[in-house]
Amino acid sequence: MNEASRLSQISTSLIRRMFEIVEKAKREGKEVINLSIGEPDFRTDDEIIERACAAMRDGFTHYTSNFGIPELRQAIAERYGVDDRNVMVTAGASEALLNASLAFIDERSKVIIPSPNFLSYFVYAKMCKAKIVQIRTHENGFVVDPDKLNEVMDREVSMIFLNYPNNPTGVIADEKTLKAVVEIARDYDAIVISDEIYDQIYYDRKPISLAGYENVVVVNGFSKSLAMTGWRIGFVIAGEDLLDSMLKVHQVNGVCAPAFAQKAVAEVLADGTADRIAKKMVDEFRRRRDFVYSKLKELFEVVKPEGAFYIFPRIEGNCMEFVEKLLLEKGVALTPGTPFGEGNESYVRISYATSMENLKVAMERIEEFAHGD
Repeated sequence: MNEASRLSQISTSLIRRMFEIVEKAKREGKEVINLSIGEPDFRTDDEIIERACAAMRDGFTHYTSNFGIPELRQAIAERYGVDDRNVMVTAGASEALLNASLAFIDERSKVIIPSPNFLSYFVYAKMCKAKIVQIRTHENGFVVDPDKLNEVMDREVSMIFLNYPNNPTGVIADEKTLKAVVEIARDYDAIVISDEIYDQIYYDRKPISLAGYENVVVVNGFSKSLAMTGWRIGFVIAGEDLLDSMLKVHQVNGVCAPAFAQKAVAEVLADGTADRIAKKMVDEFRRRRDFVYSKLKELFEVVKPEGAFYIFPRIEGNCMEFVEKLLLEKGVALTPGTPFGEGNESYVRISYATSMENLKVAMERIEEFAHGD
């Protein structure tokens, strides 16, 4: 049987394929340090686990409202300075991104994606049969240039994807730039998707949120900031009319996030426990960031990350060849830059969401490899 035409231009995620290659190597007894997966290496905090268990015992094991439980919506609304009517809880941020894409990307419309950027945005646009327009940001510190955006904007643009702190670069865009993008999009009746999943993981300056703008859908969640990737708790913040459109997809797609997980997150947000958990992780991520950056800047051209837990150095030669040889010869797995958009053929993504012990060994091996040892 033939798959649907909407999937004809979509391949299996290269990041996931890298993960499978690494797992296969490990099963064969090879020692591999995996710096390719974007997931905190911390376990979910015991406080969250205990509260989730208590919630299950209290009966939070059923469907909730499609919008999520009131306690969580209120806690999120207070954090972002919006009304709880503008918040909808989803089964992870990925579901929220898909809901928004299906709700607002018209077939044959244009979708603008700054490069480099999170690879799934390209998949969502292709699934919706849209035309992808990329804006390279390499000469602007990996931050979108509003002037370049203006050059490609027209009435056929349905959506613009933003992601700051950025995956794969870790950069943060300033308030002036982000507001300029929102204003440009508004002039052309386009929706801005502001993916703020890393907004709690920052080091030198706090990223701003675009929550509250009429043409913006903010997507976020707790997978990264609370090390809850397997719990699937995300959310969107948007105007009620935009939420209504996304609800049409969410009610048949995600339905609702796990009730007990919603309850646990609501409680740790309300009493400040979530901030304590996030700070503890960020302090360790900062230590790792500083170490990895200090090593890589001696070897490659690299921008210092301000948030998230990625760094995106420019290497010599082709990124696919670099990644394959490094894995084969030194047992270190990275992610090639090509899945993150145009102009990334000489870049690799390194995730430092692993132990300092692993990072020290990995940096030694990368240095040896770069020097031809």
